[in-house]
This record gives sequence, structure tokens and C-alpha cells, in this order.
Amino acid sequence: MAAVTIAVVQMESKLGRNAANQRRAERFVAQAVEQGADLVCLPEAYLTSGNILEVADVSVPIPGPETDRLCELSREHGIHLVAGLLERGGDGKYYSTSVLTGPQGELLGRYRRVHCHELESRYLAGGSEYPVFDVGFGRIGLLQGYDINFPEAAREYLRRGVDVLVCSALVPEMFAYVANLRLPVRAVDTECVLAFASGVGTNLYAGFGYMGRSQVLADPLFLEAERFDFVDGDERMVLIEEGEGVGVVRVDLERMRRYRVKATLRHDLRPSTYWAALNDRARPASGGGE
Repeated sequence: MAAVTIAVVQMESKLGRNAANQRRAERFVAQAVEQGADLVCLPEAYLTSGNILEVADVSVPIPGPETDRLCELSREHGIHLVAGLLERGGDGKYYSTSVLTGPQGELLGRYRRVHCHELESRYLAGGSEYPVFDVGFGRIGLLQGYDINFPEAAREYLRRGVDVLVCSALVPEMFAYVANLRLPVRAVDTECVLAFASGVGTNLYAGFGYMGRSQVLADPLFLEAERFDFVDGDERMVLIEEGEGVGVVRVDLERMRRYRVKATLRHDLRPSTYWAALNDRARPASGGGE
């Protein structure tokens, strides 16, 4: 398959209303499928919202009944589906996790968010792996909202050659400006398509809202090569600014791969210099020159 139709779902998940949140998500998935979606992306913690204060009560095992239903949904519609869940790990820890299910009704894998804000770290553990999944249309990588602040995570997926990077998110409104700046940069960092599926609504416990702005982005230089009328700033192929909804776009991944062969920066990377600098960060600064 040379092309894939990607859908990002922007929805509000209400605290304590898991069953209603599931029904709402399924309606949006059906809408995306009606528009031809092959890959549908749901937000982070779509089932419970960001209820980490009660994570011990609202988290779910993976696999479990909740992922079984996602697998059924994928099979019913013949799609790949990404969804964020609060996971109760078998190790006694809790994670913000994204799962990927396939059109045969299989659970293809999961990604446990690696980066956690210091306030979240009281409740959530961080993962340690960046898995990739080879599916019919290409290679998928997974991130979650807070990860978007770390170029190192994006570059790890560049190293692994992903075609589509799905970032399920639940980002507080106060960080919207910075997140919106970083998203196009991460699309450039990974040299792939970035699907950002973001939640909206209000966290009543914490007293803040979520940013929304679900979008699908690509490297602006790729879009300029593909669209002769491309205007700087149009790297967002799909953008849902406010409210709930579904954004859908079809991307020719084979053309993107051919472009990437010609335009990649990976051959000019000098990783030993970057990682040496990071490894030195704990050393005290020298008082003199070198």
C-alpha cells in the first residue's frame, strides 16, 4: 500500500464516565472510517481523562477487557487504531500507555510514555522503550503528549525509520503555545508524518483545560516538493483548533520515502558529539579555557 488515510480524533473524556467515553470514542472512530480512514488515532487517557490522582482505581491491565474492545473495534472496521490508556502494570506501577491494534483484531503492542513531568512522577512511572510496528502501509512509532518536548525521542524514531509517528496527547492549555511550536519541529526531526491526537475539555480536579489542536503534519520541505502551491506555515495538513471532531488526510507514503532518500539529513549527523555533550552535563563547569 503506497498511501494511507490517517484520522485524528479530538474528543472530551469526562471523569468517572468511562462507559460514556468509550461510546463517544466509538462514534468518532465510525465517523473516521466513513471518511476512508485506515489508521485512527485517539487521545491519551481517552477512557478516563487525565485522572492520575486516582490512577490506582481507574487504570486498566494491558491486555484486558478495555484492549479487547479496541481490538474488536479494529476488526469490525478493518483499521489500525491507536489509543491512550492509563495502565496498571503487572509490576505494581502505573503508566500512561498507548496501544496499537490491527485490522485482524490483534493487539500489536504498546508504548509506555517515557517522559513524565515531575508532578506526574508522583503517580506514574516512565517507560524505557521506543517500539516500532511494521504494518501493511509502513512503519509506525508511538509517543505521548509530554514526549513532544524531547527531540531525543523523535530522533530515536528517525533512527528506526518510521513512516508515521502517532502522538496521543492530553496537554494542559497553559502549555499549548509551546507544544504548538514544537510539533512542526518534531515532524522535521523525524522526517515522517506526525499525527497528533489531542483531548479537550476540563480537568475538574486540577482546574485546567486541555489544548486540543489535533493535527497531522509533515516536513514542510516534503510538502513543498509535493504541492507547488505550498505556503510556509501550511505544514499542518489537518488541524482541529477547538471542540470535538475528526480530521482526516490521505498521505502517499511511497512518495514521502522517495523524497526522504534525496533530502534526509541523517547522513550528516554527528551523534558522538551530541551524546558526548549530554554525558558531560553532570560535570562541573571548568574555570578556564581548553
